[in-house]
Order: sequence, then structure tokens, then C-alpha cells
Amino acid sequence: MTKKMKASVLVKPGVLEVQEVDVPEIGEDEVLVKVAYAGICGSDVPRANLEDGARMYPLILGHEFSGTVDRVGSQVTKVHVGDKIAVAPLIPDPNSEYTKEGSYGLSDNYNIIGTGSNGAFAEYVKVPEEHCVTMPEDLDLLSAAGVEPATISWHAMQRSNMKVGDTVAVLGCGPIGQFAIQIAKIFGAKKVIAVDIFDEKLALAKQLGADVTINSKEQDLEEAIKAETGLGVHVVIETAGSKFTQKQALLITRKHGTVVLVGISHQDLPLSEHEAERIMRAELTITGSWNSYTAPYPGRAWEATLEEMSKQRIKFKEMVSDEIALADLSDVLPKMFKRELAYNKIVVAVNPE
Repeated sequence: MTKKMKASVLVKPGVLEVQEVDVPEIGEDEVLVKVAYAGICGSDVPRANLEDGARMYPLILGHEFSGTVDRVGSQVTKVHVGDKIAVAPLIPDPNSEYTKEGSYGLSDNYNIIGTGSNGAFAEYVKVPEEHCVTMPEDLDLLSAAGVEPATISWHAMQRSNMKVGDTVAVLGCGPIGQFAIQIAKIFGAKKVIAVDIFDEKLALAKQLGADVTINSKEQDLEEAIKAETGLGVHVVIETAGSKFTQKQALLITRKHGTVVLVGISHQDLPLSEHEAERIMRAELTITGSWNSYTAPYPGRAWEATLEEMSKQRIKFKEMVSDEIALADLSDVLPKMFKRELAYNKIVVAVNPE
């Protein structure tokens, strides 16, 4: 008789139901993971609520998660029953040229557990062995649920080619920005300037290591940055995903500076003559950052993030505003979409420690 489990199932746009579904059957190279914690990613909100926001229906969402190995396939050798793991959810297309180059995050037709196949808003999820990342002994399972989004920020900082002693501005102090603030310090930033329009986000940014905070709704950002730095910042990490902050990034970066675009606005980005010429006249470097997966899979960002989290130099628990149950998702995700809920990072405690 097939075992059953509880899962929050997206049955159609905006409708999630807790259902009794079959526990996934694993193949010879797969692992059954008993989910401990699963974070709600910002991308889960439109995915759950927009018409045709998900790739398929029904679907179990959830790709930022940690757990314990419950069962292993016959060919699995690297993890064992009882191991505590984080999970790298991106499964690259083996036929993609970028996969063959080791640029797994740029694979043309990748899948992510929880977007193209069932994910971690359930008691159990199946994961290919190569995507199980064994945790350091002194890293707890709640913190491990923050590893995946933290690696996004780590990869972005790598893309910036930041130098020790640089001044870094982080535009947008949501979770990705909050991780970027901490990681900029690890990379040796002399000064980290956090920018947002919400004072509560800026207060947390300060707690997580920002040296200066600027509310860009109350201050002229370009003037505030010039007053703080003189020439502008060496590096901007843009995580807000707003066309306004993307344009501001060009104006607050010093000559020969670097802008890393991490957030997605889903909008056109028209530039004024001044903004467009700034790129050339200041010889700015503008680079994108997408995912965090490099060779050997899942990549240096994952290895480093786990190490720094275990040393408590990257903090996640302080970012968690709410722990909820599977049954709460049907109420919480629509409220997040309608902006009826104040939150920072929400984590689903499925089988908590």
C-alpha cells in the first residue's frame, strides 16, 4: 500500500489545498527527503497567484528547503539515511551547451524542484543524489533553509569583482539584499550602504551589518550617496527589481564602478540621455547575475555559503519574521500577493527540529 503524506497543493491560480497525496517513489539515484523547513521565495508569490503563473497544475511549490534523508535509492553512495541536508533545487538540462560548460545556472531548459516538479511544501520530496548538500555539523536545519537564497547573493557578489576596501551599496533590503549586506562584509567591503523605502527593512539591515542606511523615499539617493562617499560607490548590488532603482544604480556608482543587476522588474528600462551617457562617460561595468550554480555542481557559492553560515557570519534566523504550518499557506500566499501582510521572510515549518 502506497504511503500518504500531507502537502499544500496548488490546484489552480490562487487556490492551495492541504491534501493527502502519495509519498514520492524514488529511483535508484534519488533520495527521499523528510522536509524540515521550506522558505517562501518572492517568486512563489506570483507563481501561486497569477493566471498561468505556474508551469503546471496541480503543483507542490517550495524550492528553498532543508531536511533529513529518509530513504536512499540503490545507487546512492554520497548521502545516508539520517543525514541533515540542504538541497540545490536547480536541475540543469544535460544537453544544454551551458550545462556542458559547467554554467549550470544558465542551462537553457533547466527545471527547479518546486516549479517544474513537485517541491517542498510537503512532508516529503524526492531529490536527485547530486542535489543533496550535506550540512556542516554545527548548522541547524532552520538556517539551512536559507542557504539557497543566500547563494544567490554570494554569486552576485562574485560577479561584481568587488575588491577589499570597496564601498558597496545594496539597493533593496528584502532577503536577497539582506544576505548581500552580510556577504559584502565577508568579501571585505570597507563600507556597506543599505537602501530601501521601509524603515523596518533598514533597521534589520543595520542589525545585519550595514554601516549606513538610507531611506530613498525620504532622501534624494544620489545626493545622499555623494554626501556619504564623495565620488560614489564602487559596487552596486541591485536586488529590488525596480526600474527606478536600476536607473538609480547608474547614477550613484563612481567612475569605473560596477552595477550588478539581481532583481527582475518585468518592465522596460527606458534611460534618459544623462543616464545612458553615464554608462559610457563613467566607463561603468553593468553585469547580470542569475542563479548561483557553477562547476563542480552546485558550485563555490554553495560551498562558501554553508561554511560561512556554520560560522554564523551569514545569519538567516534573524531574517525570519514568521514560521507557519502547511495549512497556513492557502491564506498566507494570497495575502502576500495582495500586499495585505507585513513580513520579512516567511518559513514553513513542516517537520521542525
